[in-house]
This record gives sequence, C-alpha cells and structure tokens, in this order.
Amino acid sequence: KILLPCVYDFISLQAVLCIRKFIDFVIQATGREYTELALEEMDRSLLEYYKYSGIFEFKSPSHIRFPKNHMLTKYTRDIRSRGSVLSYSTCHSQRQHKKDAKGPSKRTNGHNNYTHQASKYYLLIYMYVHNTLYLTR
Repeated sequence: KILLPCVYDFISLQAVLCIRKFIDFVIQATGREYTELALEEMDRSLLEYYKYSGIFEFKSPSHIRFPKNHMLTKYTRDIRSRGSVLSYSTCHSQRQHKKDAKGPSKRTNGHNNYTHQASKYYLLIYMYVHNTLYLTR
C-alpha cells in the first residue's frame, strides 16, 4: 500500500484501483485464519482486480492471460479445503530436508565402507529381480 501514494499522480485511476485490489487480495490471501466473511471479501477483491485489470491488457504480451493470473481464482477454494496458504508450500521444509537428506548421509558419510554398501545394494537388486522373475512364472 506504500506504492500507491507514490504512483497515484502518474498513472490512471483504473490502474491505481487495479493495483490496490491486487494488493488487498494478496494481503487477505496470506492470513493465518479465515472466516467465511473474510473469504467472501477476498473473492470480491479478486473480482474487482479482474474488473480493473483491463487497463494493463494492451501492455501485456499475453493480454493478461497467463496461468498464474488464472490460478488466483482457486485460492478461496483451496483455503476452504486445505487451510491457510501459509501452512503449505511447494518447498521442502527444513524438517523434511533433515529427514530426506541429512539423516541418510549421517549413516553413510565418513564410514569408508562404500564397497560393503555397493555390494549390499547389488545383492538387494539381484534378490528383487530374481524374486520378481520367480513370482511371475
């Protein structure tokens, strides 16, 4: 919201309103808890953003038809089914990283037993292949 007073005199009112509604939507979407009223307000902010976004349509090579812009319409549905967007991410958490990467490396790093590890791995593969062949006959 600090941006708007800086650009207010330099861009059209429709552009200011579009930016304002987008900022409102982002702030509403990143809340920790939601009521049904808050989700409805979020939908209204998004509808107004789309209403005013036509001002940028001719400035955008895609005419503002790009997947991330369309995905905004799914936020309230996802919040209703999964909870706050702050509680899920496409990035691995530090806890997950410790489980997936650091744990296994602690068991094997510095032990100088790569020959034993490799032979154990190939033995497991051999047993798997032969058990699978045995089961398919």
